[in-house]
Amino acid sequence: MSEAAIRSAPFSYAAIGFGASALFLALLIVYAGPFAPQPDIGTTIGEIAGNMRAAAQRTLQGVPHPEATVIQRTWDIDRILVASAPALGVVGLVMAIVAFIRREPKRAAACGMALSLGAILVQVLLIAVLIIAGVMLLIGIMQNMDSILG
Repeated sequence: MSEAAIRSAPFSYAAIGFGASALFLALLIVYAGPFAPQPDIGTTIGEIAGNMRAAAQRTLQGVPHPEATVIQRTWDIDRILVASAPALGVVGLVMAIVAFIRREPKRAAACGMALSLGAILVQVLLIAVLIIAGVMLLIGIMQNMDSILG
């Protein structure tokens, strides 16, 4: 492609660049993450079950619940990457829309839009799957509450 053609469609190629970067980052998160140290899943599930047991016992005994503690999350590498992928996708989407408005070549603008939407969709589907898995885990813990209360 000639240099004049690239100059005539800067927003389309920027959309492709941002969309491809966002899709790469989203897939990197799914397949290579997490990058920050994570607690053992068994320990986490045990803490959830223990907290549920303690709360149920307090309720059955009529003891008031302690005041909830608020844990302020810090910005680790995983949280930054999870926030960056859809942000790059949105920037790519905006660039593609500007390219369509400027009547740049439609094929390049459509490719940038497709890459950007794909990156956003990967992140949304990842979050939806994680929420469903979390709900299923909580249902499993609640179904086995009698053995937890033991």
